[in-house]
Amino acid sequence: MVRQIFLVLILQLVFFTFYYKFGFKVASIIGRRVCPVCFTVGSAWLTLLILRYTGVFPINKFLIALLLAESVVGVSYLVEEFMLVRQTKLSEPVLKLGIIIYGTLAVSIFSFFNDLFGLILFAPVITFGFLSLTPIQKPEKPKKQESSILESKLKNCC
Repeated sequence: MVRQIFLVLILQLVFFTFYYKFGFKVASIIGRRVCPVCFTVGSAWLTLLILRYTGVFPINKFLIALLLAESVVGVSYLVEEFMLVRQTKLSEPVLKLGIIIYGTLAVSIFSFFNDLFGLILFAPVITFGFLSLTPIQKPEKPKKQESSILESKLKNCC
């Protein structure tokens, strides 16, 4: 178990360094802002799931569940951002509580009953988290520049 914990700490260090250094590049690829902490935790549990189910390294599912629970907390903190991005009028405390209860249920089912069913139930939590992330703004061309480009295309056309 100590080796597994050590592996998690190493993975988190590597992922945090990566997202801290290249977060803007990742954000430009996925079109959403990148929080190094959230993406570190998510990448760590995803890597551990892959290692566990491919048989490369035996990982205790309770260690994975701990990281999944951290993601539930992180997603609950995104409720305010979700409401701003999606322009919803939902009650913030109710939505936060709902995510925490639903996420806890999904992680508990993963931990104590059925891995696959728990992960399927966990998917909406991650989807909500991704949808909550603020889209990155692409710089728009000024209208004057667009009209001059259009004029030059028309001149070259005839």
